[in-house]
Amino acid sequence: MSKKGKTRRVLVVGSWAKEEITIANMKQYPGMEVYCYMDTPNPGIRMRADGFHIGRLDDVEAVLDYARETDVHLTLVTTAAPLAAGLVDEMIKQNMKVFGPTREAALLESDKAFTRELMKQYVPEAVPDFKVCGTVGEAVDFARELDWRVAVKPIGLTDGLGVKVFGAQLADEGEVEAYIREIHGKKIGGDSHVIVEERMKGEEFTVQCFVYEDIFVPTPAVQDFKKLLNDEKGPNTASMGSYSDSTRVLPFMNRDDYLQAVEIIKKTLAAFRKETGLWCSGFLYGQFMLCKDGVKLVEYNFRPGDPEWMNTVTILRDNIADVVDGLMRGKRMQPSFKRKATVCKYIVPPEYPYKLDQLLDVSLDREKIDESGTEIYWSCGQEEDGKLKVGSERGIALLARGDTIFDANRKIETAVAAVKGEFHYRSDIGTPRLIKTKIDTVKKISGDEMRFRTANGNDFPDVYDFVSGCPPLENYAEHVYKILFRYFGNSCIIAEVRNRVVGFILGFISQTHAPRTYFLWQIGVAPYMQGTGLGTRLLEYVEAHVNDLGCERIEATIDPENIPSQKLFEKSEYRNISKKEGKTVKVKGNIAVKDYYKPGRHFMLYEKKIAGGGEDV
Repeated sequence: MSKKGKTRRVLVVGSWAKEEITIANMKQYPGMEVYCYMDTPNPGIRMRADGFHIGRLDDVEAVLDYARETDVHLTLVTTAAPLAAGLVDEMIKQNMKVFGPTREAALLESDKAFTRELMKQYVPEAVPDFKVCGTVGEAVDFARELDWRVAVKPIGLTDGLGVKVFGAQLADEGEVEAYIREIHGKKIGGDSHVIVEERMKGEEFTVQCFVYEDIFVPTPAVQDFKKLLNDEKGPNTASMGSYSDSTRVLPFMNRDDYLQAVEIIKKTLAAFRKETGLWCSGFLYGQFMLCKDGVKLVEYNFRPGDPEWMNTVTILRDNIADVVDGLMRGKRMQPSFKRKATVCKYIVPPEYPYKLDQLLDVSLDREKIDESGTEIYWSCGQEEDGKLKVGSERGIALLARGDTIFDANRKIETAVAAVKGEFHYRSDIGTPRLIKTKIDTVKKISGDEMRFRTANGNDFPDVYDFVSGCPPLENYAEHVYKILFRYFGNSCIIAEVRNRVVGFILGFISQTHAPRTYFLWQIGVAPYMQGTGLGTRLLEYVEAHVNDLGCERIEATIDPENIPSQKLFEKSEYRNISKKEGKTVKVKGNIAVKDYYKPGRHFMLYEKKIAGGGEDV
């Protein structure tokens, strides 16, 4: 929380949605005054900030003048142009408190050749085979060595639009060579050098960090979607949207993938310190690809991602200014995040990205959007006549939280229906179909199949996280799962893919029932695995397993309002035996045992008889 009774003034340098949500975060807290220096009259920032100035973002003296005028205590630099212009360096010289990389530290973003060579020396396992080429002939020859299966990159800044990949933006070897010549001839990214590297196959994800000297704080993983059209088709854009899950990892990832990405960042920062003698500071964005042979670095940006930063900040429980201030005072901050999934989608002009600097001609029903639980952030300017001018950016970002990615997406789609006018957006981001394709991609490259096993005491953190993201499952305290798996693990079942829990069953073998009975207490299937038959497979596995342990019947209680569970068990030939248990009531047309767990908590009791036999334990 912000300190009470003391006004703190913060300057944010940047113009778009990621700056707006940064300002919105800090303005929640008492005693915060937030100002913004931007190059576009962003309507959201104008509404939220305590003051603003419009000028060129690379005009260092103008930013310094505004910082002095507003007498700010802290400046957050969140966009590339002022970093490349040396704003942070100048503020440090003038003893002004600033959070952002110096011009040399910003090389991790602005000079891809520098970063690739640094990684090759210190973290070689995290980069594909590559070559920095000074001539067209050298680049073409190396592309040929790699059988043209390459990514071609300028070494400088291109607003996320400079990388082209064989099989995606580049159809054949002729287009690979033509793009190499284009980068070299036009000096795209400000330099004639070209990076040619082995094409990576897998799924991309992002991990963003707060960094200050030897301290860095990673945030939950996010996936963004650069393709213009549904089903990952069309040209690349700056990004059409993004999502995050209710845990730190995405549906296609496991905990080790995330930790591997964090370790790559840690090694990179240590390597930079060793090579240059300088510390890094600021918001570091690492884009990674989960490949067959592990996690690889795609690129770094030394600024928050747009839109990924919005997914992160909307679930952040802390004041960004407090996190940054703590880091700069040497504290190892541990910001907390709500256990919510998020989805962000951009509304863009119809001809984006083929034509930039367009007007976005839309009207918003703000009341309906608010009712949907969706937030609005702006990546455009508003002219004096009220028209929205997109410039080199995109338009309007819609952002929502939910218990699951699907819940958040439903809110976004409701909000989109309240937008009228000519626009384009991606409807598939956050849908079950799209997420399943991501899971299938990783499953295909890894070759891992689903496996079932009994639980053990080490499973409790993963299952606790799993249940948190699977409403309406009742989530118990972490120690409950620890006790269950430590002492009753042999009667609890885990379904996993790549060591990631995708389903589970909690249960016990009764010590009092005859015939020997297994009580199935809870069954859970990950939202993105529902509809795949996993629930049925879990039941079949536990039935065979407990039968081997000598059980002859299974009991389960089902909330009469939980229709999916009821259908699952009845499909697997379980039958409602509530009338045998005692007094019953009807709930939603279902017969349930009255006050089964406590007054007012009526539950249905189901049974399935299984063949006898097995060993007695």
